[in-house]
Amino acid sequence: MGSCFGSMGNCFRSHRMSSNIASTREPLLRETERDAVTSLLQYLEQDSNNPHKTISDDKLRDLCTLAYSDNVDLQRSAALCFSELSEKLMEPITEAQLEPLIHLLLSSDIEVLKASSLAISNFALHGPPSNKETIVQAKALQPLISLLSSDSAEVQCNACGCITTLATTEANKVEIVEYGAIPPLLALTRVNDPRVQRNTTGALLNLTHIESNREKLVQAGGVTVFVHLLDSKDADVQFYCAAALSNLAVHEAHRSAIMAVGNGRVVGSLVTLMSSSVDKVRCQGCLAIRNLASDDINQDRIVRNGGLSVLIPLLRSADAETVTAAVAALRNLSIHKGNEQLIVASEALPELKRLLLMREQSEVQCHTAGTFRNLAAEDQSQAIVDEGCIPVLADLLQNYQGVPEAVLTEVSAALAVLAANESARRQLMSLYDGEFYKTLIEWTESQYSEVQYNCAGIIGHIAINSTYIRCQSML
Repeated sequence: MGSCFGSMGNCFRSHRMSSNIASTREPLLRETERDAVTSLLQYLEQDSNNPHKTISDDKLRDLCTLAYSDNVDLQRSAALCFSELSEKLMEPITEAQLEPLIHLLLSSDIEVLKASSLAISNFALHGPPSNKETIVQAKALQPLISLLSSDSAEVQCNACGCITTLATTEANKVEIVEYGAIPPLLALTRVNDPRVQRNTTGALLNLTHIESNREKLVQAGGVTVFVHLLDSKDADVQFYCAAALSNLAVHEAHRSAIMAVGNGRVVGSLVTLMSSSVDKVRCQGCLAIRNLASDDINQDRIVRNGGLSVLIPLLRSADAETVTAAVAALRNLSIHKGNEQLIVASEALPELKRLLLMREQSEVQCHTAGTFRNLAAEDQSQAIVDEGCIPVLADLLQNYQGVPEAVLTEVSAALAVLAANESARRQLMSLYDGEFYKTLIEWTESQYSEVQYNCAGIIGHIAINSTYIRCQSML
């Protein structure tokens, strides 16, 4: 799965409320409105450096007075006040406190919308986690989704940023889609503003973590949008779209839909992203390739489009997540019978041998051993033996302290396949002064059933060598 995007930059910074209320024509204000203005100004100006504000019942009444006023200047003031509070209010927001703010989101005045959309986005992003649930319960989704069609890029960006943050919880992911957010979000990806595209693709990415949402995104044309935006010049947009496609590609039918766009243009785009100078883009490109490589036909196509020449150097990356993603992709590519010789010819074996030694990276070790297993199953056992990989694999079983069960399972499975090779058997027989056989027997009594089974298979292969068995019987 791709990552969940939760931190979104807003596109509009509010001016302080005090500089705007001063322009309100006081003779036109009702007494209650004038009192509310005075009260809120004093409230914001006192302890202005205090980073922790609260909204008392009195201040909420003042905010309601301004928010529900027919005077647009007062509505702007209420929106600006909310935007200032949203940067300092650390306590959970309540539905009652959100009610006047949500009313402001329905305004036809662009300045009101800029400040109010910024405020609710801040409450979602910077406030306590419970704010996300409260905002949805307060019926803010419908006005936020409507603002995605605003004529203002700032409003679009803030509304989209808020939706992105809200979509970091499972329940909200479902609610957002049920309220009809997918079509306007997809339409917004066509806006020629990188800030809006970043927020929009980030929101869509978060929605892809639920299968029902993925199905609706595919039906709405999301695949084509993501594939085309892989060619964006913006690294964040590239990352979000590659991650979204990676999430979609966990389903076979969705992989077919992805490959159908532009006659498989996604492969070339992802291979290009794997050469990016940005770590997270390279990593996400590898993850998307890995998931697409779950299908035999894609495994062949990826290699024919230069995937190997980009993947192998990434095994030496300084970024641990990129290495993990690259070796996972290589593992899937190694399943295809036509790829194994190309993988060996690409000088992958020395890198894979080195990765096996990375005991602090158990996931890397799992994928590496799995790659050896796949290659050995496709007649590349001798090349693996010649590279000196047998002792490295065996050492993980011999000196297993701290080695996770998953690694032991993959390593023993690889050795069980390799043990069909005579040279591999000879090496196994000679390891640790000929004592490795005893280690294998001990593993047949392990609590790990798959390791038991695999080691029994290795013993079965070794038993083919009668000379070794006779030597053992004499001990």
